[in-house]
Amino acid sequence: MTITPEESKQIQAEKALMSPEARATEQTAHDQSITQSKTQLDKIKAYAAMDEVQKRFVTLLGDKVGRAYVESVVIAVANNDDLQKCTASSIMISAMRAASLHLSVDPLLHQAHLVPMGKDAMLILDYRGLQQLSINTGYYEIAPFVGEVYEGESVKIKNRFSGEVEVVGERVSDKVIGWLAYFKGKQGDERWLYMSNEECDAHGKKYSKSFSSGRSAWQTDREKMRRKTVLRQLLTRYGNFSPEIKSAITQEEVVDGETFNLPSDDSVILPEKELRSQSEILGQMGFEENK
Repeated sequence: MTITPEESKQIQAEKALMSPEARATEQTAHDQSITQSKTQLDKIKAYAAMDEVQKRFVTLLGDKVGRAYVESVVIAVANNDDLQKCTASSIMISAMRAASLHLSVDPLLHQAHLVPMGKDAMLILDYRGLQQLSINTGYYEIAPFVGEVYEGESVKIKNRFSGEVEVVGERVSDKVIGWLAYFKGKQGDERWLYMSNEECDAHGKKYSKSFSSGRSAWQTDREKMRRKTVLRQLLTRYGNFSPEIKSAITQEEVVDGETFNLPSDDSVILPEKELRSQSEILGQMGFEENK
């Protein structure tokens, strides 16, 4: 929530009217909140730096890439307050699942995301992650992708036996009415799949447990989820993948997989940080505590 300059001035004015003790109590609560947040992040950083955790990523990706991957996970967590509330082990286990698929969890790359669900961090694949899994196979001449179909256009079946379709008509606006997915293998095989907005939404409503949630991507970025849905359906039906990769692709939301054996969160113990007492805070504010 953004605070306007006027609201900020009002807040400062209200604080000025507070008693020194009330201001000190408020500051103490603020200190406790910050300390708790820092402690949680420190614990996750310490967990990620453990030799046993580092070795698991090094085994998957090699020494240099594996250690860099762990650093990228810590950066992703440091930039997400909700992730910092998750257990360190669930964060690294989900990150290892992404690493085993050779996908990044850097939010800027949109391949895979660590998503907080209560105290556990889960792995969810993004559109570009599905594309990257396809590219990694080396099977495709033209990697699977999804294009928009606009108002005024329609998709016509050109060959019912091969599944070939074509877009006919003329675009009359920027309104997207559907999505057409396509790929071409190096052996010359081609596949197409068209789904209207309504078909995408019906699929999401049926298979996504969080479809109606206000924080769900279906509510915040529906076009992205429609595009992702069509691509996943194309790959699920016609894609060429190993059983492990295909299992990850077909999962609508959270990607479950191998349960990696990592240390317990209890194995990380951080020294407690001392909080300033009310008398210390009052002293720094230029007041003395009432006896």
